[in-house]
Amino acid sequence: MTILTLNTDPHGCLAVTCSPIQITSTGLEKARQIISTLKETVRPLLPAAGLASTQIGLKEQVFVFSWDRSEENLCGAINPSFEPLGEDKEHGWEACFSTISGDGPYRIAYVPRYKKIAAHYLNEQGQEIHQILENFAARVFQHEYDHLQGLVNIQRPDAQTKVFSTRDELVAFTNEVKKNDQVWYTPPLSL
Repeated sequence: MTILTLNTDPHGCLAVTCSPIQITSTGLEKARQIISTLKETVRPLLPAAGLASTQIGLKEQVFVFSWDRSEENLCGAINPSFEPLGEDKEHGWEACFSTISGDGPYRIAYVPRYKKIAAHYLNEQGQEIHQILENFAARVFQHEYDHLQGLVNIQRPDAQTKVFSTRDELVAFTNEVKKNDQVWYTPPLSL
């Protein structure tokens, strides 16, 4: 599946607020199919943090995310929501497939995110999941949640954007970001 970019989104999917999945057997089966497609799409791009339905041209509230960029911890989130746990925010660099894919220029964003959140979603089996996410996991969840609200990170009013003219410059910078992010990998805690 092709990932949509800000330059290759003819139907404006990246700017759409997504609809919730209806929690019926049909709705959950549709969500499972979306999650399967998202995982298949992101697998060759690992280590990766996540991918949202809008990035593959769909308009349902579904994304996949990993608290440590591993395939083992890549899970689906259906109808996600979150609340901040405190007011503490941390700035960090975020790459996004919708701004770093294609022929460039390549853009990433320096974005403030809540350091700790209570995340709520349904998993692929339709079970309610309530977790405390901190640090990198919280950042990824908020990044993917923004996609479901029709917002790409570089479009946030509080984002600072860095532009790379070549893929080599981008890869060197993002490899350093990934290395630094590893310090902030924190497994989710059940609520």
